Amino acid sequence: MTDGTLIATLPKNTREEIRIELSEFSGHDLISIRAWADRRDGADGERIPTKAGIAAKVALLPKLIEALRDAQAEAERRGLL
Repeated sequence: MTDGTLIATLPKNTREEIRIELSEFSGHDLISIRAWADRRDGADGERIPTKAGIAAKVALLPKLIEALRDAQAEAERRGLL
């Protein structure tokens, strides 16, 4: 796997963040959306990836974005945003 290109980092809570990255694995271009958490051993400021998240082929990105827009519209309709 090649190192990913970090696209965005979003705060999740005080100990976790969500990272969006583009990477390649076994010849497949991937989009990764994963939670990263503080290390349990207390290493200052260092975070590690958790199991919470997804990786999908980049080709799915347009449909994923469309689904997220639909989720945003529904959340707005319900007054959640």
